[in-house]
Amino acid sequence: MESPSLALIELLGVVAYGELSGFFRIAADAELAPSLAESIRMAELAHVEFRHYSLISAHIQSLGVDPEVAMAPFVGAFDGYHERTKPADWFEGLVKVYVGDSLATDFNLEIANLLPSESQQIILKTADSSSHIEFAVSTLKSAMAIDERLRGRLALWARRLVGEAIAQAQSLAAEHDGLFELINGATMNGSHTEGASELVGLDLGRAFIRLTEKHTQRMQRLGLAA
Repeated sequence: MESPSLALIELLGVVAYGELSGFFRIAADAELAPSLAESIRMAELAHVEFRHYSLISAHIQSLGVDPEVAMAPFVGAFDGYHERTKPADWFEGLVKVYVGDSLATDFNLEIANLLPSESQQIILKTADSSSHIEFAVSTLKSAMAIDERLRGRLALWARRLVGEAIAQAQSLAAEHDGLFELINGATMNGSHTEGASELVGLDLGRAFIRLTEKHTQRMQRLGLAA
């Protein structure tokens, strides 16, 4: 089998570490939960993130690449994002689950169509965040019904999260050659192996517009201004 392209490995590395750092973050946020039941629910969500990471990691390894090597260039960016967006309390943690995981899912769906079929199917298997969404929505709506003052604070927090996430995505795309080529259109080497398909490129500007529109719809579902 021919070596997979830099574009494919960088993309898989980004998604893999995104899932792994999501696992670390949600597991840590479980400590903010006001009850054992809610802490257990967050731990279950963290487990979903780790399962997604395991799928992508195994796929990277099947391509003959060390997953840690593939993820290493992106550790600083993701860890920096999570440090800048550390929730102050349980409710901010839930909004981060709702906003952050939904944005990650949307982005994964945007780039899935650019990938060879096997990698595409792996990415699509990790694109279900419905369990995260329903838990966060029901819990946040109940809390805001009791305390209306939460609405303004959480709306501002959600805006900050989406701004940080989009800025990070733009930075990663600009700083890594493989991701830059994937987004702008690239041809992978070979003709019949995984990583060999021609990439049509992603219009990043239009993709961010779609991501922002979906974010606005999610905020409306919560009753928050985007």
